[in-house]
This record gives sequence, structure tokens and C-alpha cells, in this order.
Amino acid sequence: MAEFKDYYQVLGVPRTATEEEIKRAYRTLARQYHPDLNPDPQAAEKMREINEAYEVLSDPEKRARYDQTGSAEEGAFGPFTGGFGDFGFGDIFEAFFGTAFRQAKTRERGPQRGRDLQVGLRVTLKDVALGCEREISVLRLEKCPACGGTGSEPGTFPTLCPRCQGKGEIRQVNQSLFGQFIQVIECPDCHGEGTIIRNPCRNCRGSGLIQARREIKVKIPPGVEEGTKIRLSGEGEAGWKGGPSGDLFVLISVEKDPRFQRSGAHLRTTIEVPYYIMALGGTVEVDSVLEKVPLEIPPGTPSDAQLTLKGKGLPVLGRNQKGDLIVTLKVEVPRKLSPEEKELLEKIAQIRGNGKSPQPRKKGRGLFRNH
Repeated sequence: MAEFKDYYQVLGVPRTATEEEIKRAYRTLARQYHPDLNPDPQAAEKMREINEAYEVLSDPEKRARYDQTGSAEEGAFGPFTGGFGDFGFGDIFEAFFGTAFRQAKTRERGPQRGRDLQVGLRVTLKDVALGCEREISVLRLEKCPACGGTGSEPGTFPTLCPRCQGKGEIRQVNQSLFGQFIQVIECPDCHGEGTIIRNPCRNCRGSGLIQARREIKVKIPPGVEEGTKIRLSGEGEAGWKGGPSGDLFVLISVEKDPRFQRSGAHLRTTIEVPYYIMALGGTVEVDSVLEKVPLEIPPGTPSDAQLTLKGKGLPVLGRNQKGDLIVTLKVEVPRKLSPEEKELLEKIAQIRGNGKSPQPRKKGRGLFRNH
């Protein structure tokens, strides 16, 4: 009995993986282990195993047989093999609905869009307030500059596959209980490409792609928030076989500023104000993100009162509008008093107490204790 191979483990996907997840895992592994991209002698054997797993799991019928029996080489209806040989349901389906079925299977052979990439970028509240331009470093696959992405040594070009004449597939005639059927399979000579590279490019080893690190400038608009994504079209990885490049997404994170709490475009801050300004009224300076701004305090303002400075918050992303700066006031009580200050406060206390001097608190009683 042939040794059981866990194809799901080979591709690194769960048994519940969707077709798209299987395809994505295969592409990732192919780029990692393809002999043209990986000089490791073991890469070729690993790539053969990956291809074998993908051939089974990407085909709904083969995958169903594999899930039921542990092998994709059983008859079309599981363990039963009488009369059908290795001619599966997919082959019967293809025989009756050949053109559309083959087009669906071979669509991947054409140009493919490059993979999208994502990088993180940390900014400050000042960057959020003004907008900025930053340079980010990206490692990505690009077209080989030597061969222009053809995979052939400069001055040479891929040739038409003589076996399939550029179709990427060949026909095989099979016999079954229903008679003679034509099965279309991937061309073994060009592996479905339709062309053969006789002289692989020495720079990219025939893949048409190289890995390169690029410094890319990105403009950060005013008003970005934590988790904002900025899309740079065409700055992802290069496409395969002339396909378009993917996109680059810049994920924004905003540094915390201990002075402020942010709520969208609005900012909140807390300041301490001398008791006499809270009582008499006056003007104090408050930190905004960019500068100090004056704040008028009405006479008799209580502690924990909130005053709003309109338009002194952050910009609203994509709009010509700004949020507010909301200031919470705390009474600043002096820890030490000069003799003159103490005398003046005692006079105020006498006035406020109808001419009676304030009685000193007894030790251990009241809100504060004497130590």
C-alpha cells in the first residue's frame, strides 16, 4: 500500500480550506520553493510534493475522493473501481461540458495580478494635524531588469511549445463504460505555460521576477486615525506573465500623546488653574497639538467645569473641517502659603464667615489630617 500523504499539511491549510485559500497557499509556497527561485537542492523535491498536493486539492472531485479514501487515485466513486479505472467524474464532466470546464481550469495560465502588500507606519499627533510625507522600505518581487520579465536570457525569447502548440494542454483519449472520452490535461512539457524557455535568464533563473527592496514615499493626509489604510496603487508585487502589479497598503498607527485623549477629530485635555483665577476669572494658556492657545475663564467657575475651544482639535479626514479641544478645569490649591497670602486668605475667610475667624480642624478629623 502506498504511503499516505497529508496534502493539507503539505500546503499548510486546514481541511476546511476554501479553493481560494488553497490557491493562495500554493502560490506562496511555489514562490518559496520553485527551483528557479530557490537554489536549495531539496527545493525541487519539495516543489514536486507541493504540485502533487495542489493538483489534488484544487480539483473538487479529486479532493472529495481524497477526503473519503485518503487517495486521489481511486475510481470515480470512491473505493469502487469496477469498469471506471482511473477515469473520474471530473473527466466525465469535462467530456460533456468540455469548453467551459477547460477554460475554468486553464484561466490561471494567463497573466496574473501581483500580490498586494501591507506595511505599518507610525505617526505623531502633529503629523495627524498637519499631514506629512514619509519614506517606507518595502521588500517585493519586481520584474527582472535583465530580461524584462520574460525569463529568457537577454537577446532570446521563450519558444512555442512543440507538443501543445502554445495551448498549454493536450488531449488524451480514454475508454470507459460510456465509450470513448477525450480528456484534456496540462501539457507535461511546458507545464501549462504554452511556451518553453530554452535559455533561462541568469539574473532571475528563468522566473522573470527578482526580489528587491525599494524606498517609497507616501503622503499622509491630515486627519488620519489609528487603523487608517492608505492605498498606493501598483506599488505591490509585480504580476506574473505580464499581469498588473498588486497594490501596497500603508496601515497607520498613531502615537499616544499624554496631554490628550482623542475622539475622532475632537481632543480632550485637563489643566490645573489657580483658585483665584477660578474665582475672579481670567485668561490662561492651554496646549493644543501645534501651539498654546488662550482660554477665557469666567468668574466663579467651579472645579471639573469643561470649556470648549472651537476648531482647536484635529482635522477631519478628507474634509475642510476641524474638531474641538475640550478642556476640563481642576482647581490648583497651593501646598505652601507665604505669611502675606495666609493673612489675606484668613481675612477672606472672616468676610465669608460673617466676621468669624475659621476654626482650625482637629487632628485626625475632616478630609485632611495634619501629620
